[in-house]
Amino acid sequence: MRDLESVQTQNGRLRTMPRNIEAEQVILGAAILEPEGTIPVLVEKLKPEYFYHRAHRVIFRTIRELFDRSEPADIVSLANRLAEKGEIEKAGGRIYLTELLDRVTTTASLDYYADIVRKKATLRALIEAGGRIAEFGYDEAKDTDEILDKAESLIFDISRSDTTGSYYLINHFLYEHIDTLEELHRDPSKHTITGFSTGFPKLDEMTSGLQRSDLIVLAGRPGTGKTSLALAMTRNVAIREKATVGIFSLEMTKEQLLERLLCGEAKVSLHRLRGGYVPAAKWRDIANAASKFQKATIIVDDAPGSSILEIRAKARRMAAQYGLDMIIVDYLQLVEGSVRTDVREQEIAHITRSLKKLARELNIPVIAISQLNRAVEQRERGKRYPRLSDLRESGAIEQDADLVAFIYRADYYDEPADATKSGQAAGSEAEIVIAKQRNGPLGMVPVIFHKAYASFYPLTAVREDGSSA
Repeated sequence: MRDLESVQTQNGRLRTMPRNIEAEQVILGAAILEPEGTIPVLVEKLKPEYFYHRAHRVIFRTIRELFDRSEPADIVSLANRLAEKGEIEKAGGRIYLTELLDRVTTTASLDYYADIVRKKATLRALIEAGGRIAEFGYDEAKDTDEILDKAESLIFDISRSDTTGSYYLINHFLYEHIDTLEELHRDPSKHTITGFSTGFPKLDEMTSGLQRSDLIVLAGRPGTGKTSLALAMTRNVAIREKATVGIFSLEMTKEQLLERLLCGEAKVSLHRLRGGYVPAAKWRDIANAASKFQKATIIVDDAPGSSILEIRAKARRMAAQYGLDMIIVDYLQLVEGSVRTDVREQEIAHITRSLKKLARELNIPVIAISQLNRAVEQRERGKRYPRLSDLRESGAIEQDADLVAFIYRADYYDEPADATKSGQAAGSEAEIVIAKQRNGPLGMVPVIFHKAYASFYPLTAVREDGSSA
């Protein structure tokens, strides 16, 4: 945002650009005074361009940089970093940094001041967008539809950037959403595992559960059920393990995730649920599933286009507010990196390293869903099991992950399978392929995928020799 003191209105009068320098100073002073408690909140709410004063933009950008590198952002570290970058004078000098500290009397009203700065930035953005839209109107050579599209895009970008509060406790909107779907109407055996149970006994046996501080990658081609598998694990961890799960969904809305969770738990057709014609006999199953989720603690953030910096900041706040036990990021290739680079592989590498650091920092398992490239589909029939080299966009995913698991479904590739032997009439046989594990064996875990329920289940009805139980 440019430092514009005033703007000329239609009648020729000059008006002062919206700004609140004092609020900006208090925010920066609080960040320097108490970096650990304030910066995660500020990173989520504010961006450098929201600050009107150029020196404040320089200071906040450097504070974010130190935060991203997990380095302290106190006055000594901040001044040192600004000096290293040759920006100490742009920031007003060391004396000005000290003056910012003097502006702070308490950090209790930090959210209020951040909202002021955000509001002023939005108003300035509207003024600037209005000027650009006016310029579009004078360009008579361009098509009207093209001009309208550009104008709408400008306003939409402002509206999207001003959206806050993107994560929700699932039980805050659970029953409200069930009402919109017209829905009125077990614990498995304990396992000797050291982490959180996935709900798949054979997988737990091979991995000892989802381990704290591990980065776990679930990968597959589009439509193979990556999100469904992650949500199946979520159900087990949140309901049966009574742990807190945070979900960052960059592709689906919170309502879509809720529908899949309900269908997977109640074993109800997702298509019928969305269409509003669930059989009356199944309403009780949905109600029972809903009561389980009402007691569970699942937090959903469905903000599209989240950056890795925002995810880390929100995860810290979730952990402080609810006591976080596991995180799911769906999916990796949609996350925006905080490092500017023209090479997407470098950006993905930065994202995976940041997720691994987050897993260790919060001491929780972080499950990152990832896409596979097309190479797996171009192989001969019968040889389409995914490999580590199929991970899309970066070898860093393979390098940083503690465990990499692929989803293989023969029916996805129209290859013959032994699904009929399983005795699971509504589902088809699938496999979870453990391709990398730092502290355990590699191998394949047979499971059942129910496409109608959009969920995976353990292959409990089949003996090891393949005969029906």
